[in-house]
Parts: sequence; structure tokens; C-alpha cells
Amino acid sequence: MNTARRALFERWLGQSESGSAKAGQPLPAPDPLVLLLNRTGFGIRPQELAQASELGYDGWLERQLAPEQIDVSDLENAVRRNFPTLSQSNLELFRDARETGNTVQSLIELRLATMARQVFSGRQLFETMVEFWSNHFSVEHVTGPQRQFKTGDDRTIRQLALGRFSDLLHANARSPAMLFYLDNYANVATGPNENYARELMELHTLGVNGGYTEDDVKAVARAFTGWTIDFRGDYEFQFAPLAHDLSTKQVLGATLPAGQGIEDGQHVLDILAAHPSTAQHIATKLVRRFVDDQPPAALVDAVAATFLASGGETVAMLRTILQSDEFKASADRKVKRPAEYIIGALRSSSVELNGANPYRQINAYLEQLGQLPFMWPAPNGYPDTQGYWINTTAWLARWNFAFALAEGQLGVGVRLDALALAGGARAPTDLVDRLTELLVKRPLLAEDRDALIALTAAGDPADKALDNRTLRVRVQELAALLLASPYFHFR
Repeated sequence: MNTARRALFERWLGQSESGSAKAGQPLPAPDPLVLLLNRTGFGIRPQELAQASELGYDGWLERQLAPEQIDVSDLENAVRRNFPTLSQSNLELFRDARETGNTVQSLIELRLATMARQVFSGRQLFETMVEFWSNHFSVEHVTGPQRQFKTGDDRTIRQLALGRFSDLLHANARSPAMLFYLDNYANVATGPNENYARELMELHTLGVNGGYTEDDVKAVARAFTGWTIDFRGDYEFQFAPLAHDLSTKQVLGATLPAGQGIEDGQHVLDILAAHPSTAQHIATKLVRRFVDDQPPAALVDAVAATFLASGGETVAMLRTILQSDEFKASADRKVKRPAEYIIGALRSSSVELNGANPYRQINAYLEQLGQLPFMWPAPNGYPDTQGYWINTTAWLARWNFAFALAEGQLGVGVRLDALALAGGARAPTDLVDRLTELLVKRPLLAEDRDALIALTAAGDPADKALDNRTLRVRVQELAALLLASPYFHFR
């Protein structure tokens, strides 16, 4: 790393680790529309910002909240064509795995399809919420039958990602992926298993301080006895009446009468979905995701009130958050996690991806940075705070990815067109201004702009046009530096 690059690296590392406002001079704030697009998606394609500017803040938001209005048929056709296991039932997935001996194909295809959708879909807020709920109802899919079960689990989350929380909760309780992951498939009256009951209340609904007791955990576990998987049939959800505890149960002050069957679990889910502690817990997680690592209490309360008033409608809660003053004033309060960083770099630079190989390369970098889809080993999901993701080692890994992307080192199928990025700009000053607009879409501090111009000019006059060969090399370096900067790391 040359001296000029190292100076930028060290200054930007300090800004990103501490938060620019705390480290000294705050970064110039992005336009509110840029903030909206960054927080509600996986990066901003140049044409999307132009479309959003035409629609305006409210118009763009409402369009994203109604994803059926956005045509993604070409993308979905390509996904189905390239990743056929996404359309298979659990029975078909298990049959094929048994017959071929390949138990990881569905796992690989689901990961790659997830990345393809995040890169290319125009339904960016929808894809963001698919990721949010997948992380909320986290299921690690590397072990055993999870490799097959997670495909159907993902389909269900995609169907309900912008719907009512209670629908998601009920569907997740019947998900073979969750039933197996948290051992409820083996939860029987003669030997209750509390794993699912505990995580259901602590992680999925009430929160760790949500007001439940150990007695509630035990009662909820008994309510879900017999909720299992049909391993001898279609590998889907099955209620086994003979394995169900028929006794009376007390859950959060409510009585579940003796003699009930599947209704016990359904009643518990209804109680939890409507509980004020659940509203607070979901509101806190959503505000942390979209606004601030330290969620503003007033906004959390407003979102919780929306949850209760709307019956847990996700769209209503998102509207409350994204139209709030707290959101619009939250520039640089969130940092991109690895998936948002890598996918965002691909989207912002309009990289061409051809075939399955580029997704495998992206997969490798996501693994290195620690955020492969569906790979978090615990049921609490990937962390959503800056402190976990940003440190010197992680920063250097992101820096290396930015240069690998810009310099064409990601392998066959990944192509960043440096001359297309430059457009008509040829002089260093013009190149810095153009790539700043394309890649980070926010003003730079004067000292950072001057440093980038000096690096791009490399001792020549800043207004001197570069020849094509030099232009390509300098644009690659400039693109990498901007993608490695805190201007791009912050959401």
C-alpha cells in the first residue's frame, strides 16, 4: 500500500470505527432521498436514484411498500431457471438428495438465489424485509435436514415479508426448518422440550425482558407438544395428537382448557402476537435496523403503537419509521453489514455478473467477512450493530474486496467497466466528482476530495485529460478508494 493510500486508510479507519461525528469533523450528510434508498435496499443503482428523484421521497417509498407494482418477472424467471431446487417441495428435495447423494445442492442454490435477488431486484425494500425476517426467525441451514428444509422456509417468508406479524409467526411455528432447528419435532407430552418455547418468547415475540416466567416457558412447551414433521410422508408440518399434552395450561395469565389439541399452540401464538411486549420488541428491532444502533425511545414507542393499532402490519410500521423525523436525521447512524457492503458495491458500480461463477466468488467474500446467508449459528440472528462488524481486520478485508472488485480480480463473470464509469470525464477533478456522484452519492469533505484528486492526478495537473490506458487504471483505483471509504460504509 503506497503512502497516500495508507494515509487515507488510517484516517478513514478512524472515522468508521468511531463514527464520523465522534471522531471529529462529521461527514457531509447525504440527501434524504439517498438516505431512504440506502436504508431500504442493498445499494443504489444509478438509474434507481433518477427514478426516485422523479417520484419524490413519498412516491418512492409508497412504490416500494407495494412491491407487486414493480415488475421482477425477468429476474424471477432467471432465478427459477438457474436454481431449480427453489421450486421443489420438501419431499422432492429429500428424494433428490437421497438418490444423488448430493445433500448440499439446495443449500447452495438458495444462497446464490438470495444474492442474485438482492443484487438485481427492483423490489429492494421487499428484499430487505425478507432478510430482516429471515434473521429474526433465524435458522442455520448447514446441518443435516436443514439443508433441504430451509428452501421451503424461505418461500414462506418471501410470501409474508410485508404482511402481518401474526401470519409470519403462525407460519414459522409450522415451518419444518424451525421445528427441526429448535427441536420441537421431538417435543412430546412424555418428555417436553423447551427449546422452541424459550426462543419463541425470548427472540421471536416478547423479548428477553418481556414479562414471561419459567412457568410460562414450561406451559408453552407443553402447548406445542405434538407439533412435528411428517418424516415418513411429505416432510411437511404434522400435528401428532397422541404426542400432545392434554392438560390445562396457564400462559401469561390466560388459561388453555384441558382436552385441546393443536388449538393450544395456536392460542399461544395469538396471545404472543398481540402482546404489548411483542410490539415493543419488534419495534425496537425494526428501528435498530433502519435508524440507529441505539433506537430512539420515542420512535420505538410510536412504532409499537402502530403495531398494536394495525394488528402487526409490517407496511404500517415501516411507514411510521421511514416518515419519521428521527429517520430523516439519522445519517451515518448505521453502518453497512458485510452483505449490504458487498451487494451495495456491485449495485452502485453497475457491475456485470454472468453465469453462476460470480455468485460463488461473492459467496467466498461474504464467508470471509462473516455474513453468508442463513449461516449464523445461533437462533438470535446476525448482529445489527456497528461494534460487531467494524474493526481493523474487517476494515482491511473490505478494503481488499473493493480493490479486487475494481481491478477485476473476482474471477470470470464479474466485470466492472471502468471506462463506462468514467463516462465523458477524463481529467482527475472531473473523475473524482463523477465517481463520487455514482458510487457514494453524497458530498465529500474538502480534504478527502483533494486527496482523491491528487491520487488520481499522480503528480500531473488535476485538469489534464488522461489517455485511455491511464484512465482505466486511475478509475479502477478511484472506484476502489471510494467503495472503501466511510462515505460508502455508512448507510
